[in-house]
Order: sequence, then structure tokens, then C-alpha cells
Amino acid sequence: MPYFISSHIGSTLKNAIELAEFLRDIRYQPQQVQDFIPTPGSAATAMYDSGIDPERVEKVFVVRDPHDKAMQRALIQYKNPRNRHLVIEALRKENRMDLVGSGPNCLLQKESRQEISNRRAKG
Repeated sequence: MPYFISSHIGSTLKNAIELAEFLRDIRYQPQQVQDFIPTPGSAATAMYDSGIDPERVEKVFVVRDPHDKAMQRALIQYKNPRNRHLVIEALRKENRMDLVGSGPNCLLQKESRQEISNRRAKG
């Protein structure tokens, strides 16, 4: 069973959206996803701690904020209803609301008025 790691060193929200689109295109929804966890002695951990890619000796993007990490993870499992609010937030942040709607390339369908009403009623 494939195993995905979210929020890996160098992975931006834009990259996570691209991965979600790829998963949509191959019609695959990962069951197993874990946030990147630095482990002692690995190059990825050195990059995580320093923010520098040692091979290129240049800065590399590192997502550290737990909420930003949650958005990247949610995008990998965008079909999970519990992730809907995070996926929408991520798409808004990256100006990719074109991926919400009724078209074949959309990650999420628009909510019906009844679904919106039910969600508001629940609090």
C-alpha cells in the first residue's frame, strides 16, 4: 500500500495542490499519510533544522506552522469530508478556487444550499 509523507522539506502549498491534482487524475486516494517528522542523522532533518539544502548550498522552503502542515496533508486526502474546510482554505490561499465546482477537473464539488444550512446548524 502506498505511503505518502506530507509537508516534506521543499514542499509548498502549491506543490501539495499539484499532488492533489495528480492523485485526482490517476483516481487514487491515499489511505496512509503522515506529516514529515525530522529523524536524527538524515539529510532531510539537517535541511529542516537549517533551512539550507546542503547539496546546492541554498535556502529551501520548510513548512513549520502546524496549520500550514495540516492544509498540505488535507490536500493529499482531499476527498475526505473532514478535510473539506482545510482544502478550501488552501485553495483560496493559493488562488485556486477553480478547483471547486462541478467540472471534471475539480477536487471538490460546491456545497448545496442544504449542506451549507446543515453545516451552519451544527455550529
